[in-house]
Amino acid sequence: MNDTPTVGAASTTYEAFLADLGHEPSAGECEQWAAQHAGDRDEPRALVDAGWCTARDSRSDEALALFGRAAEFGGEFGRDAQVGIIEQLYALQRDQEADEAIDALRAELDGRPGGLSDLRVYDDMAETLSDAGRHEAALTWCQAGLERITATDDTEDAAEVERYRNGLLISRAFLRRALNLEEDDDDRAVLAESDAALVEFGDLLRALDYPAGGLDLPDGAEPFDGLVLRWERDDFAAIGARWPESATYYGDSYETYVARIQREARAYDEAGATHVLMVTGALPDYEAYAQRVGRDPAEPATRRDFGDWYARTHPDRVQLWPPGRNEPCWCGSGRKYKTCCGAPARN
Repeated sequence: MNDTPTVGAASTTYEAFLADLGHEPSAGECEQWAAQHAGDRDEPRALVDAGWCTARDSRSDEALALFGRAAEFGGEFGRDAQVGIIEQLYALQRDQEADEAIDALRAELDGRPGGLSDLRVYDDMAETLSDAGRHEAALTWCQAGLERITATDDTEDAAEVERYRNGLLISRAFLRRALNLEEDDDDRAVLAESDAALVEFGDLLRALDYPAGGLDLPDGAEPFDGLVLRWERDDFAAIGARWPESATYYGDSYETYVARIQREARAYDEAGATHVLMVTGALPDYEAYAQRVGRDPAEPATRRDFGDWYARTHPDRVQLWPPGRNEPCWCGSGRKYKTCCGAPARN
């Protein structure tokens, strides 16, 4: 489960392949790249990406095989693959095999000096075990990761180390709460910060005044917030049936549409938006809005203005983008963001 971003400069052949695709890669495309570049340092990385793409479609047996192939390479991506193996074994209710794989991974990590890629594994394992309902084991991995951070070399990327520390502390606090353990100072601090963020988000929604223009901003422009309107899968199909011309803007499949929405959100972020907000529209509300204001529902401008209005009137349908890497993906797949739209293969 590699979270190294690939947006921007492509420093490897595989990153260049992802950048040149122009669309979300499929499991088959990642696997094919690995086959065509046997011996490349990113061969196991491509197999891991193929594994997560396959797992996202609930094809756990196939994903398990892909992760198994990647794990044979060892190294950073081999450890990422081991996390994938464990998650798929739990999904297949092969708990004993999963527990054995966990012991082997932990023994490997304990025998290493550590580094950023290892911190990612501790974080991912805490999530995987938590999702499997094994909160005590997840808490153990959180604590082990935090202890590893204490021993991490000072030459590591301080910002990334701090990101993992915060993520593990948040997971630790919620796991301890789930286990009915008494809160300690670290728990209280991270939970208070979480509560404050929710209050700040509510204030933001009440105060926002979204720009009606595009993303091209002149030098010295005032800070702005970007808003992206998205439709759920069922509404997407209905919109395509009602207004076929929308396919020019949205694409002809929900997968293409989701990839486009992800790019739109990233474009706001890269253009300097202070916040990027994802608002999930409801088709009946949209139709009622268009009728009330006397606008053509097939027009992109009507959708844009509806998004602005809907964000203010339905704050429960708005979320900050990107979500936290361990939070549910914005696209509604039910998977964590980092293994869905936030996965490197989709960026």
